[in-house]
Parts: sequence; C-alpha cells; structure tokens
Amino acid sequence: MKYKLAYIDENDGWLLTFYQTFKNDFDVLKIKVNAESSINNILETVFSNNADGIVTDFLLNEEGDVDFNGNKIVDEVKAYKPHFPLIMLTSYEPEAISQMDDVNIVNGKDILDGESNEKIEIFKTKIKATIERYYSKIKNTHTKIERLVKKKNDIGLEPNEEEELTKLFILLDELEPEGKEVQTNLIQNESITKLNEFVRQTREILEELKKTNQND
Repeated sequence: MKYKLAYIDENDGWLLTFYQTFKNDFDVLKIKVNAESSINNILETVFSNNADGIVTDFLLNEEGDVDFNGNKIVDEVKAYKPHFPLIMLTSYEPEAISQMDDVNIVNGKDILDGESNEKIEIFKTKIKATIERYYSKIKNTHTKIERLVKKKNDIGLEPNEEEELTKLFILLDELEPEGKEVQTNLIQNESITKLNEFVRQTREILEELKKTNQND
C-alpha cells in the first residue's frame, strides 16, 4: 500500500519534479499555490483527500502571490494535529530554519537534482518512517486506552492509572481531533462523560493561556 503524500509548492516545475521523483513510492497529491490559495483551503484539500503526510515548500510567496510561507502551514497543522507527519523541502534552508520551531523537518531541495540516488532513497525512507511512527502512535494509544478502560470497568484503577488514562485521552484528542473515540462498549457512559469533560476543560485552559500569552 502506498501512503498518500501531499506536496505543496507554488512552482509548476518543482511540483512536476517532486511527482516524477516520488510517484512510484507514494500516491502524490500535488497542491499548487496561487493567488486563490489560502491556508484553510490548502489544508482542507490535504485532509479531505486523506493524506498521510505533508511535504511543503518554504518560500510559497516567491511566485504564488500569497501572504504566507510554508512555516505558517506547518504552524496551522501543528495547532490542529500536533503529531501529523510534516516535512519541509526548500531551496532556502537558512531562512526556513530561522522561521521554524522544529528545524529537524527542514530539508534542502538539492536532493531532487538527480545527482544522488542514495540521498533520494534516504529521504523516501525518512518520509515513510515519519508516517509509520505516526500511525504506530495512534495504534498504541488506542491499545493502551482499551486496556485501561477494561480494567477500570472490571476492577477499577489505581490513581496513577487514572492519571495515565486521562493523559492518553488528551493524546488521542491531539492525534484524532476529528472525534474518533475508543469503542463505546469498552467504557461505561459515566466514565466517558467524566473523561471528555476533563479533556474539554483542559483545552479551554490551554486556549486561555494562549490568549494571555498573545496579549503579553
């Protein structure tokens, strides 16, 4: 099975180069940035097409006639899905690095110059590993929640296990903000209500903290 990879760029030549380089290993979703583009409609395209990861150019305003670059797309994705696979591919590495919180996702476009098959294969492996770790984290989180929920319903949990379960629900909310939940037959309705209420309150507190920081 091929993973679906969204590639975001304002340049037709780079879009074609990326597609030709990776089409045999990934299902490439090309997203052209132009004057009609916004971060919202770009991400709507990404997630409505069930992309497994995003590779974005950095300097999107070079030709795209937009007021944002790839770092803003990264910020918006991380605000929505903090653990979603993201990679930046750019000809302007120093500038991109200076604008990024996570500098490890920045890669140079020179790997696409066709001069080093080894670099290309390493990059492909990096993308696949990033996506696979993401899905593994989702699977492991579900497994741990189901185990603790079953114990909670059967014999109850120790205080440290209650804390772990709460943290797992918060992590699941980050991994799957669309609202996918653990199977309802695994947990009593009262427990679901309490945990969901805790998650809701936690998110409200985080939002208030963000507003406070923005006003400082």
